[in-house]
Amino acid sequence: MATKLKSLAILIVGLGLAYWFARGIDWATVGAYWKAANVWLLLLGALFINLTMLVRAVRWATFLQPITRVNLGDALAATVIGFGCIFIAGRAGDVVRPLLLSLRTRIKASATIATILIERIYDMTAVAVMFAVNLLLIELPASKADDLQQMRSVGLLMLVGLGLGITLLVILRLRTQWLIQVLGKMFRWLPRRLLDFMIGLLTHLADGLSVLLNARELLKTITQTAIVWGLIAIAYWFVVQAFGIRFSLSQAIFVLGAGLVGSLIPTPGGSAGAFHAAAQKGLVFLDVETNLAAATAIAIHIISFGSPFLFALFYLMRTNISFGQLRSLMAGEEERDRIKSEKLADHPTTGVES
Repeated sequence: MATKLKSLAILIVGLGLAYWFARGIDWATVGAYWKAANVWLLLLGALFINLTMLVRAVRWATFLQPITRVNLGDALAATVIGFGCIFIAGRAGDVVRPLLLSLRTRIKASATIATILIERIYDMTAVAVMFAVNLLLIELPASKADDLQQMRSVGLLMLVGLGLGITLLVILRLRTQWLIQVLGKMFRWLPRRLLDFMIGLLTHLADGLSVLLNARELLKTITQTAIVWGLIAIAYWFVVQAFGIRFSLSQAIFVLGAGLVGSLIPTPGGSAGAFHAAAQKGLVFLDVETNLAAATAIAIHIISFGSPFLFALFYLMRTNISFGQLRSLMAGEEERDRIKSEKLADHPTTGVES
């Protein structure tokens, strides 16, 4: 019942944000902008977005190395299908990726979930650094000079906060056993199975954070993360150029940051409504006409979330994964359906080999 109420609340929020985005827009003008858009630049944007799936899979395998070795094909299949599910179900699709890899490779779910948390830490850090540094370099219209100073102050605070966060993560890695003991004492009233899962998650998280203490692995994962977000930024730049908006890469990164703020709201359809509204506001802030901003925001959303979904369908057709299994994973019912999925684990090969 609680899950249904949560889903209903998210749907209502999504519809409200979609209405907020749509009101006041001349859809005939938006359609005209779409017809005039450069299709080849849009396709280039889609290509760069989907290249990030491969880099993400390689990085994920790197994060898993302290725990176990993973076939790149399995990691890529889980990555593509996971991101495809985000387009359908919003952030609820995030759980598909780690759990799907667990089913395909028999790696403990706590291990794959822990590495996803580490990935999120890397991505949040990369976005914050990219956005904060970009605020120091970006050129805005003269009318936005006061706003720019305020945003630059926020950017500097973000960098300071990131420094403190990374310090805490290093402490977590160095004092793992002590934290596990504290956790065991504080939450000993929890059911044993849940407590064991929490401790396992913390242990695997600490194992994954070992990259912070290994200069070679740290440089490797930082480089992979930089490539991921560099590809995304270039994809955004291609999309805005497709609509005749002559932005610099720095301005495209500003729009990227605005869209990501909207994507934090877990509405269905890959944060539909929320993403559109946030990306549009970012474009309007840079003096893009409202209807053109709306057309561009829609295109960015389709390229960012919709194009990976097409590749997810490709992988679903090449494997014996059913939509029912995906729904169960997103609903947190993977344990109940694990027996049904045994054949999936017995045939881990996908269409991509390492």
